[in-house]
Amino acid sequence: MSVTIEAYASADALAPADLTAATAIFNAAWADWVPGERPMSEAAFADQERFVHAPEVQLRFLARDDRGGVVGLGSVSWRDPEPEPGGGIARVMVAPAARGAGVGSAMTRHLVEVSRDRKRIGMTIEAPLASEADAMCERAGLRPDLVIDLNRADTSFATDDLLDSWIAAGEAATGYSLVAYDGGVPDELLHGFVAARHIMNDAPRYGDEPESEFTAAELRAAEAAGAAARQDWWGLGVRHDPSGEIVGLSDLFLPTSRPWIGFQGDTGVAGPHRGHGLGAWMKATNHKRLRRERPEVELLQTWNASSNAPMLRINHALGYAAVRQIRAWSLPFT
Repeated sequence: MSVTIEAYASADALAPADLTAATAIFNAAWADWVPGERPMSEAAFADQERFVHAPEVQLRFLARDDRGGVVGLGSVSWRDPEPEPGGGIARVMVAPAARGAGVGSAMTRHLVEVSRDRKRIGMTIEAPLASEADAMCERAGLRPDLVIDLNRADTSFATDDLLDSWIAAGEAATGYSLVAYDGGVPDELLHGFVAARHIMNDAPRYGDEPESEFTAAELRAAEAAGAAARQDWWGLGVRHDPSGEIVGLSDLFLPTSRPWIGFQGDTGVAGPHRGHGLGAWMKATNHKRLRRERPEVELLQTWNASSNAPMLRINHALGYAAVRQIRAWSLPFT
């Protein structure tokens, strides 16, 4: 099979037949990763592609066969600019009927070329653990990096007693209070939440991934992207009352085109304020609200590095369990 790779800006820009094929390829890949996964509609596929914002760069590509049909998807992303150049993070998906015909290899080579041209220092390829893609990366001599757990929880798993106990413990912590917002951070709290985003630099990250510099402009861009993607954003923070600083944050994203699932985003607490149950307090508060206001949400999904034991302890108590593990493979360019 001859394979042609072409760039596309977004799902919204695709011809109807190409959008149908791209959505089917995406759904097939996820069904392989998570057996029984509900297929995503074309509208939902387009929605999720809108949740990209500066300074993140995401380049997307289609692979076509010799008859012009779409047989593969690829993307590579990074934050730009950064204080130091990092690597690109790539994903490749191939239509089931075209697997084994060189589509994945052609797309991977193209993503490497693109990343080199954009002066990245390397590329990280994400592959499901123990999959053929995982084995191909090993055979190609790539360096194994982080293993990430794709964790999901049934929203009915955690008992009210557990959630109430976490909330009570947080409320009993001296000198802290919760602040909440939907969609956008209030102007008077903007700089506090921007500063708190740097907490996430303490989380495990890929070997060639530099620390991120967060700005008010980025947070506002993320909020706009969330609105464009038709997802509700529930934000929580913990304020250290004596200083007024935001010392913890937790985000929950609820896509309107997939009402059965919610996505747990960043959760973190600044180092000097850990050990008071503040992370559990935030998660329990959003969990209780979800039950009251969004009973249709059946599943919550999040990604955690397998090495992030403190967050995994909280998540496991809420019922999160790994439905798939994704291994990152690093390809340095130097």
